[in-house]
Amino acid sequence: MFFIGPVNQVLNRLLVKPLISEFANTPLNDSVLIFLSAFAIVWLYMFSEKAFLRKLAIFTAFFYILQLNQQVWYFQHMCLIPIVREWDLVVAALIIPYIFTVTIKRSAQKTAINGNGFIEDLAIESVEQDIFNRKEVAREIAHRISITTNSKSFAIGILGEYGSGKTSFINLIKCYLDKTKVEMVDFNPWSADGTPNIQKDFFDLLASRLYVLNPEASGMIVNYSRRLSRVDSSAEKLIRQIGFASSLFKSRSYTDDYERINQLLKKSGKKIIVTIDDLDRLYKEEVMEVLRLIRNTASFTNIFYIVAYERSYIQESIKSMNANVGSSYLDKIIQLEIPLPKREREDLLHVLESLLECFITSVHLEAYRTHILETGFRNQFNFTFETIFRQSRDVIKFINNFKIAYQLLGNEVMFENLFVLELLKFRFPLIYDRLFEQRDDFIRLKSSRSFHEEFYELRTYSVEKENLPLIGRTLRDEKNYNEAEIILVCGLLGNLFFMFNRSARAKNAIIYPMFFERYFRYRLSGKDISERQFQQAWQEGILGMKAFIEQCMENKLLNEISTRIFQEKPKSQEAFEFKMEALFYLGTKYIIEKGTRSFDYEAITNLLYNYNHHVDNLYYKKDENAYRLFVERLFENAESPYVFPAEIVYQVKHNKIEISVPTSMLVNFQVRYFAAHIAEKGLTKDAVWMFWGIRDEYTEPAPGQPGYVTKHFKFEPQVVPVVKTALAKYDPFEFLKLSVKYDIRERTLVAIYPELLNIFDTPEELRNLVAVNTKINPEIKADYLAFFDACKEKAFVNWAQYEFKTALKPDKSDNDD
Repeated sequence: MFFIGPVNQVLNRLLVKPLISEFANTPLNDSVLIFLSAFAIVWLYMFSEKAFLRKLAIFTAFFYILQLNQQVWYFQHMCLIPIVREWDLVVAALIIPYIFTVTIKRSAQKTAINGNGFIEDLAIESVEQDIFNRKEVAREIAHRISITTNSKSFAIGILGEYGSGKTSFINLIKCYLDKTKVEMVDFNPWSADGTPNIQKDFFDLLASRLYVLNPEASGMIVNYSRRLSRVDSSAEKLIRQIGFASSLFKSRSYTDDYERINQLLKKSGKKIIVTIDDLDRLYKEEVMEVLRLIRNTASFTNIFYIVAYERSYIQESIKSMNANVGSSYLDKIIQLEIPLPKREREDLLHVLESLLECFITSVHLEAYRTHILETGFRNQFNFTFETIFRQSRDVIKFINNFKIAYQLLGNEVMFENLFVLELLKFRFPLIYDRLFEQRDDFIRLKSSRSFHEEFYELRTYSVEKENLPLIGRTLRDEKNYNEAEIILVCGLLGNLFFMFNRSARAKNAIIYPMFFERYFRYRLSGKDISERQFQQAWQEGILGMKAFIEQCMENKLLNEISTRIFQEKPKSQEAFEFKMEALFYLGTKYIIEKGTRSFDYEAITNLLYNYNHHVDNLYYKKDENAYRLFVERLFENAESPYVFPAEIVYQVKHNKIEISVPTSMLVNFQVRYFAAHIAEKGLTKDAVWMFWGIRDEYTEPAPGQPGYVTKHFKFEPQVVPVVKTALAKYDPFEFLKLSVKYDIRERTLVAIYPELLNIFDTPEELRNLVAVNTKINPEIKADYLAFFDACKEKAFVNWAQYEFKTALKPDKSDNDD
């Protein structure tokens, strides 16, 4: 600033006039300048130290402001971007790299924490990040360091297990140290290339950091280091010569240098804080070398060592190098040992929840708080998960793993089950694998007549009337885990397969066989239905669900979608009616693909069962008439080929299920379904099956057997004219085949069902219908008429001896009622 005029003249003469002023202001040159500036930004950011970039930015900014205030030069505007001057672009290229070093690291860390990427296990760098409330202890240590005067080095040991936060605690101490009164030196001995280089690397680092503070002391430290190691080179001589010429004229011993260094450090008035982290990461001989530095060779005035380590490992290292020394050896080197302040019991849970908030949904977060936090981590008497996370590093590792599982399965499985299963995988990966590959060691299937009611439960054994997980006893016998670990494993499994109020919880839980494997596969296979797609279809109403059912039919997933719909527990009239409509639509598709008898009719009639007004009380505000109208509408809207609703009506009548619809109306539905099916498809096997269900079942006292009854049935009168018309109009083969009754032990003993004959005025009416029907195969017709005549000879009351010669020959299933 004093010599700005002469400086400008020199710059004018040497640089501006002969070179810069001749720069052509063209689009091409502007483009080249932009490219070079961008290249400079990237180069400086990637390959320059932060300290250099900071100095460069400060000097450039100062010089820029200074030149703008001078009237010596005119700064040319760019051709491509007129608002920007070419000089502005050059200045920006020199300042922006430092801005990047300050902002990008911070934003990258924020992204790692708040985004869906992995979270880095980084030590905290500021007091605001202290989540374990250790800052007060750190403040007090920093204060004591600042007021302590020491003639030799003072070593402070920070004790803690691996991953417990020792580095973060050292950083907290740094935050409270006055940077104008201390010089920080971070020494990483584990980066040295072997034990012999630890001492050299330490003194080189110390000398470089003290050069600005005291060049003479810096050079002396290099000289002292080389005397200790008996190493001398021309390059090192040059370093020693910088800052003190006296070393050229006289020779000192390393003891003289040691005393001189102490005097210079004391005179500087600054404290040197040397931090040595992860001492317990070193080999044992390297540990001893660092301890020798602290105790002997680098025990200088005003130097404080803050060393982080796990004490047991350091003690083992000392004993391995010298078996005669005791625990007091370390006490002579480390003047103060401070165990890492213990965290509060729930500190790790706060960290866990804050990380979960960044990527899971609000619904899942609430599930975590309600079902996992309260019943798992905070429950001392049941599923206590408190020992899963031992330090914050464990939480970060778990979250990084859980993010993968959640991204792939979060919408396909029950969140609470996924979370607890991932806890099991995190702490006990071998148990996790075993649960999938050898699940019989852990669980058994609680079978049920209906697939959707089957579930897995823990195998247990009884001790003093208490049921305990069988796997716990197995693990104790195997002796691969300690008792605390076995209790934790049993707690995690107990949470996964806990049966309390299971029906009210999500139906994609791990206890259901249909969902069990996907928890481990992290994907849907060809045998799975997507829970996300199911929920979406469910929200879209009956049209969306019908489309989803058709998609499942194309993918051969009708069993799975049937199970999933049955699992839904409606809580309102609308939800109940929607579920029944979906099941009726599904049932029609189901039996088309899998056969008439394949569907779980009992499950659906149980849903319709209005015993003691259960359904109308639950969903219709005790309005039975409203429920009846819905059921009637359900049967009214039944779809072709009508086999499914016809079978539902038969099951209702056969099992005497009360559904609030009169029996006469149910019979009308059956007859209508039968007639509509025949009109559309003819007298098919399904049509005959439907006809066989249109009957009235009753009992009569067994003759000669007091107290016993016999079961009988007769076909409903409304269906008789329909079936007679069909027999005359269509090929009656299926009807004739089903009319044959045979002895289950002797296939050649046959008869005609008497109930079937009763629908005709005389048996001959049946024979005449067959005889005049031109649609039937002649061979089959002749075979049936011969059979009929054989039965007639027995007056249709006793078994006839006859062996069929055509397709009328009965199968085993033909007489199953």
